[in-house]
Parts: sequence; structure tokens; C-alpha cells
Amino acid sequence: MAVKFFICGLVIISGAIYFKTKFIKTENIIFDIESQPILETDEAVDGVSFSGEGIIEAEGDKLLGSPYMNIPCVYFHSIKEEYVRRGKSSSWVIIENIAHFIPFYLRDKRGRLNIDLTDMDHDFSRYKIPFSARNVLNPKNSEIDCDVILKHQKYTEGGAKILGLSITSRQYRRTEFVLRPGTKVFLHGMVSKINKQLVLHEHERNPLIITKKNRNQYVEEFYKGKNLLYLSHLLISIGYTVIVFSLNYFLKLNSIAILISLSVGNIVIVGSVAFSIYNRIITLKNRALNSLSNIDIELKRRADLIPSIVGVVKGYVKHESELQKIIAEGRAKIMFSKESIEEKKPVMNSLVGVIESYPNLKASEQFQSLMKILIDAEERIAYSREFYNRTIRKYNTLIEQFPFLVISSIFRMKKMEFISIISEEKTVPKISI
Repeated sequence: MAVKFFICGLVIISGAIYFKTKFIKTENIIFDIESQPILETDEAVDGVSFSGEGIIEAEGDKLLGSPYMNIPCVYFHSIKEEYVRRGKSSSWVIIENIAHFIPFYLRDKRGRLNIDLTDMDHDFSRYKIPFSARNVLNPKNSEIDCDVILKHQKYTEGGAKILGLSITSRQYRRTEFVLRPGTKVFLHGMVSKINKQLVLHEHERNPLIITKKNRNQYVEEFYKGKNLLYLSHLLISIGYTVIVFSLNYFLKLNSIAILISLSVGNIVIVGSVAFSIYNRIITLKNRALNSLSNIDIELKRRADLIPSIVGVVKGYVKHESELQKIIAEGRAKIMFSKESIEEKKPVMNSLVGVIESYPNLKASEQFQSLMKILIDAEERIAYSREFYNRTIRKYNTLIEQFPFLVISSIFRMKKMEFISIISEEKTVPKISI
């Protein structure tokens, strides 16, 4: 019995450590997904991760038919199981496990992007997907949110017959999952150029995520289990206590030795809890600073667009002195500074006024392309700013909650400031193209 308790304690500790490690690793992936703005398909770039929303679209009229229900789809996973008795025990045994997909796309208002499911790991069927690329590193984090067409549908097939009567029969059950064209999805992965086409696929750093939830729902669902991260330390403490008492059965320790062992071990575990809390606070702070730098990058990109736009405008405007003034003011003032953001003035208003005065300019294909890039940059700035404020809100709330308050007080961690959204919105006027 003592051996069983010892093994039980090891299992509890191992399970808690595995959950903690898995949660932290997955949280890093979730943060990458959460921090990246939603992009349009024409913004996909080779070698860069991509997050987007749109509709699943098949290539032409080519569709698969699921084996059991013949549902038109671009992906299916069909499983057939047989109920098998072995002596006094019985179980369901997989006798058929089929998965297949055809080339398909994510379609949005600007175009479409190819999707490759080759290294897909999970489709929430709880059955292994039987296809994968050989000799390719597979991080085992990709998932596809499919429609459940069949779920353990049971049926019986007759066996041998004597005088027209069945004397044996076999029991089966079928399960089937499909991804249908027209499904609205949020999608994340890595973009690569394959056969001169951009393809979204799984990567070591970026799993391929296809879900019917929107991005916010997907992220929030993951963080519902965040408190379990700290519960893992309690499980480790329980497992350690069980191991100490089970070992005492063989070692015959006195009460003082047992008490010292339990105290030392649990003090170490409490120290681990404090370390985890400190790391959690620092992680949120660093994420906020990272999103702040992303805003700076996007604002510099926006500033670099101004000369290109002005160059196009020159062909339509007579007074170039006005344009030179816009360039000088724009490049000097459009750079990001959190301290002075409340004092920002509408830098681009002058340029917008010139643009609106020349209707033919807005019909220019080159101008429309540049303005589309500018609008995309503005959307990324807005999202990065929103994400920064959201992260700061989490950080400020966390350092005021117990037990995080104890650690933040010891290390004198102070609240971080928000970026004003209202003043920044006034500096970025709408431009109709």
C-alpha cells in the first residue's frame, strides 16, 4: 500500500508540473495570437505570421463528400469503431480512421489565401488525425474547429445466419467531423511562398489555428483556466506530502524528522509560488512594453508613407511649397511619444485637405494603393494601442490583488499609464478613397 501511495504522489507531482509547463508554453502562443492585429489576405507576407478572419472557400466546384453522411466539405475525419469483448473486459476498437482535405482558401473582402492542413494535429474529435508530413518538425499545437456530423452513432451488423436467422452480430459506432465551405472562421498561422503562391500552414513557432470563434472568444476561452496554474502548486504540495508519509512506512522516521521534511519541502513550494507570481507580473509588464514598441514601429511606418503619398499628389497640386511644409511637419511630429501624446495635433489634416480638393487624384491607382497601405497602418496602430491599454489594465489590476499585492509591494512595482485613445483618434482623420 505504501508503494502505491508513493507512486500516486509521484503521479500527482508529475501531472502538476506537466500542466504548468504546458500552460506556460501555450500561453506564449496565445499571446502571439492576441497581440497581432487582424490582417486582410492581401497583407500576408512570406515568412511572417498571419491572423485573419473570413470565409472558407473551396477551389472552384471541387468538394469532398464525407464517407458516412456525404456532406460537401473541404476536410473530413471519419472514424469507425467495433465493440470487442476480451474475456471479462470489453472496449471500442478503431477499425477505420480516415481524414482527407483538398486545397481551400480563406476568403475576405480583399482576396484569398491558400491553406495547407498537412501537419494538422487536432480537430476536437479526440482521435488521431492519420496524415502528416514526413521529416518535418511538428509542434503538436495546430487545431481545426469542425462541425460534428456524427458522434458515436451506434449500429449493428448481422453475422452468420442459420435458417435465415442471425445467430451472431457485431456492434459498431461511427463518428464524423467536417469543415464546410462558407464557414466563417478566425485563422492564424505562418505564411510561406510555395510554388509561387502564398500558403498559410503550421510552423514551429506558429501553430495553424482554424476556429469558428472570433479571436477574442478564442483567447478568453483559454484564460478561463489561468487560476489552475497556481492550483498546480497545491497539487505538488499534496503529492510531496503523500510521498513523505509513504516513505516513512519504510524509513520509520520520528515525528520531528517528518515535520522537518514536510516544512522544508513546503517552504520550497511556497517559494516557487512567489517566484511564479513575480514572473507573472514581469511577463505582463514586458508584454505591455513590447506592444508599446509595436506602436512606435507602426507610427514610423506611417511617417515613411507620407513622402510617397506626397510624391503622387505633386502631379495634381500646383503649389509644391505647401507639400514641402506638410512633409517637414509630418515627419517631425508624427513619431510616437507616450509622454506628449495628449499634445499631438492633427498632423495629416493639411495633406487630407489637399487630397479632397483634387477628385482626380483619388482615382489614381497608385494613390489608392498607397492610401490602402496607410489605412492598414492606421488600423494596426489602433489595435496595438488598444492591446497596450488592455495589457496595462491586466497588469494594474493584478498588482493590486492578493497575493500579487505582496510581491508587487516588496519589489515596489507601480501602476503603468494608459495611452489616451480620444486624443489620438483626433489626430488621424478619415480619408475617403
